[in-house]
Order: sequence, then C-alpha cells, then structure tokens
Amino acid sequence: MNYQVICFGEVLFDILDNALKPGGAPFNVAYHLKQAGISSFLISSVGNDAHGKELLGILKIWGLDTKGVDINAIYRTGAAIVKQGTDNQPEYELVYPVAWDYIPWKEEYASLIGQAGAFVFGSLSSRNSPSYDTLKECLKHSSLNVFDINIRPPHFDRHILEELLQQTHVLKLNNTELTLLNEWYGNKDNIEKEQITTIRQRFDIDEVIVTKGEDGASYYGDGIELHQKAIKVKVADTVGSGDAFLAGFLSKRLNTSFSIEECLTEGIRKGAYVASQYGACPSYDGYTEIQESSLGC
Repeated sequence: MNYQVICFGEVLFDILDNALKPGGAPFNVAYHLKQAGISSFLISSVGNDAHGKELLGILKIWGLDTKGVDINAIYRTGAAIVKQGTDNQPEYELVYPVAWDYIPWKEEYASLIGQAGAFVFGSLSSRNSPSYDTLKECLKHSSLNVFDINIRPPHFDRHILEELLQQTHVLKLNNTELTLLNEWYGNKDNIEKEQITTIRQRFDIDEVIVTKGEDGASYYGDGIELHQKAIKVKVADTVGSGDAFLAGFLSKRLNTSFSIEECLTEGIRKGAYVASQYGACPSYDGYTEIQESSLGC
C-alpha cells in the first residue's frame, strides 16, 4: 500500500486529570489525518505490556496501520503527565527511557517513505540515540520533510535540532519555540517576519508555519505571507490541538488544487475543534459546527 504520510516518533498515554488518553504527536497527527481521509503509516514502538497492547488495540479500532509499531521486550510503553501551564498551554512530564526511545529501523520503511507524500517528525524522537539513528535513516528516503519541532525541555539538544532543521522543508512551531530559536540565532528584531526570514535563510527551509493559539496562525513561504485569525471556542484543553492543526494543514497541502490559505484555514478548524474537546484525539461527531464557523483573514 502507498501511504500519503509517514508519521515517526512517540506514541504514549497522556495522563490528564488522572485519566489515560492515547497521545504522542505522531500518533495524534495520524489520527487526525485519518479523520480527513488521508492514509498514514506510523513508525514507533510500545512496550510488551498492558498499555502497549491497549494502544495497539486503539490504533486498530481507529483504522490505523499498526505494522510500523514495534513491540519492545525491555522498555515499557511511554507516558506523559500533563499539567496546565502558563497561557493555558499544557506542560508535559515525559517518562524516560521508554519503548519509543528505541524505535528500530526496518528495511521495508525505505520504500514506504520514498513513495509517501510527506514524512512528519518531531524533536522528541531524537532524545535517545537508537531512535535518532532510525530517524536519520528515514530522512534519507523522504522527499517532503515536515518538522513539528515540538520542543519539550529538557528533552532536546541544540546541535541535534540544527541537524534536523537543515533537512526540513516545512517547519511548524509555536510562539515559544520561535522565541527560543530567535535567541539562539541573534535576531533582536521583534518583527515576526524578520525572525522567520532569518530561520528560513539559515536552514534553507521552504515553508514555516507559526501557531499562536487564540491568535490564530501564520504562514511564510516563497512570496507568500498569510495570517489567519483563530476560531473562538470554549477551550476544554489544548492537548493535541497543534497536532490537529498540522494534520488539517497537510490534508489540504498534499493536494495541489488547494491554496495555502485553504490549507491554513483547515488547520485552524481542526486545531480549534480539538481545543474545544477533552483529549488529543476526540470523536469528530461535533466537527460540523467548526466547519461552518466563519473565519476572518
């Protein structure tokens, strides 16, 4: 089977208000792509334990392929304790080490990645050498690298992030992550456009998307700069809303008949919907209301 998107990295249980919710950015993106009718293949690892079996069962129920999810006999399934941080943003305490720190490379991945329309990855999967080595091997075969930078202190290394940025075609980051990169690269300009220009030129990145929560999102590409307002919703929690945004954006971006504005709009719709629900992968039963909402440009 040819998959439109390959998602690489962590799968885990988010522990939110003492409840277990399936999560991990690649897991979430794959789920939301499925809701948009986009086929995806998830490369990850879970433990040979009850939580691992439960996650695999959820993937199957949701109609997602599990062949790329390795079962690790030594390390347990990942978990993240989620707390509400500043600016209504979630903070994550990530258990280490866990199964997704040891994602193995398999030769059959080469052709799957080579035939896919996009390869989605984040920085968390680089926190341990075995998974990072596999990620580097994956990147040798991909043609559209989508980096959801997803910085989670202390689980990142500046040198490794720079290596990944050098191989990035589409970069997604939030305001906090943009501020951090701006500090590293000495751009004292507070104008977002100038900050993005510095990053794009330094790493030769084609497209950059900045998500801003209730302030919407912005897109920067060759000759294109777009700013889209957010949809006002009653926020339940924001866990996974960025992943839903990326899935929504890509669901249109992979089809060249859609404009960048339409891609950005779909990302904002999906992100807003997930923020209005509990957990990163809610049912889409109420999504029609978001689709019918008006958006300002």
